[in-house]
Amino acid sequence: MNNQQQFLLLKENTEQIRGKDALKSNIEVIKILAETIRTTIGPKGLNKMLVDSLGDLTITNDGAKILEELSIDNPTAKMIVDLAKTIHKNVGDGASSVVLFIGALMEKVEEMLSMNLPPAIIYDGFLKAIKYVKNELDHLSIAVSPEQESIIKKALVQTALNSKSLMDSRDLFVDIIIKAVDKITEYRESNPYIDLDNIQIIKRSGRSLHSTQFIDGIIIDKEVVSPILPKNIENAKIALLNGALEVVKTDFSSEIQINAPDEIQRFLEEEEHIIKNLVDSIVATGANVVFCQKGIDETAQHFLAQHGILAVRRVKNSDMQKLAKATGATIINRVKDLSSDDLGDAGKVIERKIGGENMVFIENCRNPKAITILVRGSTDTVVNDAERSLKNGLHALKTFIEHPKYVGGGGSIEIELRKRLLKYAEKVGGKQQISIENFANALEIIPNVLIENSGNDPLDILTSLRSQVDYDQNKWYGFDAVTRTIVDVQEHGILEVMDTKWHIYNLATELAVIFIRIDDYIRAKGK
Repeated sequence: MNNQQQFLLLKENTEQIRGKDALKSNIEVIKILAETIRTTIGPKGLNKMLVDSLGDLTITNDGAKILEELSIDNPTAKMIVDLAKTIHKNVGDGASSVVLFIGALMEKVEEMLSMNLPPAIIYDGFLKAIKYVKNELDHLSIAVSPEQESIIKKALVQTALNSKSLMDSRDLFVDIIIKAVDKITEYRESNPYIDLDNIQIIKRSGRSLHSTQFIDGIIIDKEVVSPILPKNIENAKIALLNGALEVVKTDFSSEIQINAPDEIQRFLEEEEHIIKNLVDSIVATGANVVFCQKGIDETAQHFLAQHGILAVRRVKNSDMQKLAKATGATIINRVKDLSSDDLGDAGKVIERKIGGENMVFIENCRNPKAITILVRGSTDTVVNDAERSLKNGLHALKTFIEHPKYVGGGGSIEIELRKRLLKYAEKVGGKQQISIENFANALEIIPNVLIENSGNDPLDILTSLRSQVDYDQNKWYGFDAVTRTIVDVQEHGILEVMDTKWHIYNLATELAVIFIRIDDYIRAKGK
C-alpha cells in the first residue's frame, strides 16, 4: 500500500502546503505583522502613516488602528488582526503587545522545529507554561487598597497613555479619564459596573489638545431651533419629548371640504389652538428647555418664544437616552402626559459655536450618569489619534476598576515571569522543558522592544536588568523608556492592569497553539 500513489481530489488551481512547510508559511506571515507593529511600542514608539483607497490619511501608533487599516488578504494575517480586535474590545489596550508576543512565540516555534522538536511537544509545553503564568500572575499581582486607589488609578492611566501622541497634554487627559469613569461608575450588588457608552466623545479640530474639555453633561450637535428662542438658560428644567410639536400628518390621504372662506380661517385657527395647547402643557410643568426627537413647527416656535423656552428639534435617539441619564429626565411620548416629575435638571443649557458649528451644551448636571468629553486638536488627524488614546485610557481604567489588581510595567512583570518559568521548566524536564524555556524567553520581547525603541542597546540593558533583579531580589525593577533608565517601577508609577496582561499572554498563546497544530494548508483560488 505504501508504494501506491496517494491522491487528494482537489479542484484545479487549488493551493496546498503540507507538513512543517504549512506551519512555517504561517510563521512567516505572523513575523511580518509583528515586525510592522514592533516600532510603535512604548513611549518612544514611532507612528505609521496610512493612506486608504479614498486618500484619507491616518497617522497613529495605535496597533489596533494600524491593523484595521491594512488591506490584508492572507487568512493567517486576518486571524492576527481578529486577535488584536478581540483584545482591543475586551480590555481596550494591548493590541500591539499581543501581536508582538505571538510573533515572538512563533519565532521560537520556528527554532524548535529546526531542532526537530515535534509540534505536539511544543504546544503541550506552551499550554503548561500559560497555566503556570496564570498562577504566578495571581501571586505577583497586587490588590489595591482604598488609601492607594486614587494614586494607582492615575499611575495606570498614565502608563496606558505613555505610548500615545498626546505630547504635553497627557496629564490633562489622565485627569479627564479618571473624572469621566468616576462619574458613570455604578454599583450593582456591590460590584462596579461601567458602561463606556455613557461617555459621549465629541471631536472638533481648530484648537490645541489643551482645549480638550470634560463636560458634566451632554453636548447636542444641533442648534437652537429658531433665532427668536433664547440661547442660554440658567437652572434649566428639561423636558424630553419623543413626539412632535406640530400638527401630525396622517398616514393616509384625506380631504377637507371648505364651503365658505371663513372656514379656512377657522381651520388654521384650530391648528394653532392645538399647538398652543401643547406648548401650554409644557409651560404648566415648569419646563424652560425642550429637546424633541421629532419636528417643532413655526407656530410652536412662536409660542415657545413667548414663554422664553429654549428648544432643539430632531435630536437623535441615542442622544435622548444620554440626556435622560445626564439630567434625570424621563422621555415622554405624548406631550399631554408630561408632568413636572418627568423634568430633568441642569445648571445651564447654552448654545456655543465650536469649530465653526453651533452646538447645545447641557452643563453642570447634578448627578449625571452620562457625560461628555470634547476632544480638540489642531487637525482632524490629531483629533482622531487623541480620541483613540482617550478610549485606550478609558478601557484601561474600566478594566482595573472591574478587576482591581495591578502588576509592574516597563517589562518588569515579563522579566519576573521569565525567571520563574525557567525554574519551572527545569522541574518539568524532558523535551517539554525546551518548549517552556522558549515560551519564557519569548516573554522578554516586551522589555526588549521597549528598550530598543528608546534608542538603547537591548542586550546591555536586559543583562543589567536581570542582574539587578537577581542581586536585589526586587521583582519591581523595570525599564523607564522616558528616562531610559532601570527603575523601581512601583516607586515611579509605571504600572499595568493585571487583567490586561493576562489577556495578552493567554490570547496570544491560544492562537499560537492553533497555528502549531496546523499541518495542512489548502486554499482554493478563484477562476
